[in-house]
Amino acid sequence: MPRIRLLMWGVAYASVAVLARPHAAATTANLTTGCVRGFDRNADYFPDKARFEDAGDVRVEYRKSYKVVTVREAYSGGPAERYLLVQCGTPPPRDEAADQTITIPISSLYAASPTHVSSLVDLGRLEALTGVSRLRDLTGGEIARRVATGRVREFAAASVIDSELVVSQRPSMLMTGGADSAPLSVIRSAGIPVVANTEWLEHTALARAEWVKFVALFLNEERRAQTLYGEMKSRYRALSARAKAASPQPSVMTGRSTNGMFVIAGGRSYVAALIADAGGRYVWADNAAAGTASVDLEAQVRRAANADIWINGGGWSNRTQMLQDEPRYAAFKAYRTGQVWVYERRLQASGHNEYWTRSVTHPDVVLADLVRIFHPPLMSNHEFMWYMAVPK
Repeated sequence: MPRIRLLMWGVAYASVAVLARPHAAATTANLTTGCVRGFDRNADYFPDKARFEDAGDVRVEYRKSYKVVTVREAYSGGPAERYLLVQCGTPPPRDEAADQTITIPISSLYAASPTHVSSLVDLGRLEALTGVSRLRDLTGGEIARRVATGRVREFAAASVIDSELVVSQRPSMLMTGGADSAPLSVIRSAGIPVVANTEWLEHTALARAEWVKFVALFLNEERRAQTLYGEMKSRYRALSARAKAASPQPSVMTGRSTNGMFVIAGGRSYVAALIADAGGRYVWADNAAAGTASVDLEAQVRRAANADIWINGGGWSNRTQMLQDEPRYAAFKAYRTGQVWVYERRLQASGHNEYWTRSVTHPDVVLADLVRIFHPPLMSNHEFMWYMAVPK
């Protein structure tokens, strides 16, 4: 099996800078920098288009000089939002209603989540990043070099958005992780577009990863995003097909206990889907939750006492500490056999876990880690990226 590697914070994709230029009626590529000169109402300014295949919370419709982007649920339980993305140098439409209008391609992005930054890295467009919620959540040499230029501001160091700072810096756009708050209302009122990226509401790892195309829409980088996602999806599907055909299929439990309750991945969550795609049998596959769920510890013991593998707990330095945390962990076979795995291989000194930053756009690598755990012979040459066994 070929080794699956992730080039940390330096994905080597060629960057093609398209300079501002007059457009003829037939364009050959999206304009990724600058503005149109000499507007032609008959020209299609977006020959490179995104096609959403797996993500269910976002869609895009193309017009000749603007895009209509709809996020179905702008935050958990919230309403849909509709954005007009108007090509710089072309007139905005008069007959399209929208919650926000954004001139594209943007040149300055304030990103509320480090996963948005990960998409910029993969797209080769990190120069557009000018603000992040917290600098300590960023990882990787390429990001460090960008921060060292002094061009990246921290706008929510205490987990509360500094709206005065954002307004004073006037970025092209602020991308939230799907939230509604008073500071965001202030920023919108000041004329700065605020858009919602709700990748985390998707129910599969592939659907979450496809939101790289959402970020690309604001940069006119659809061609690159389509290629990145298509290649990743092909790797994911090929590996999953092999894992699902492997035998035996180990039984898998998730989570950890807190105050007598066990927080698990729901049976309709992306984690449950990953377990199935990696050739595992999730013990709570019949659970109806799409995110996390809580069950009492006794119910978890009844359901998962004989599970072969335990994943996605965490916060333990070793298995001895696990028992100090909760003595009843010893009731689980996976604990006794040393098959407790967590995604903490790349914890930063700041305490930030790189898994939450980079894994979203690289589910093929997450899958490779899980297949190495569930079916070691299939991935004997794979080097773990994020997962590690909890030491004895």
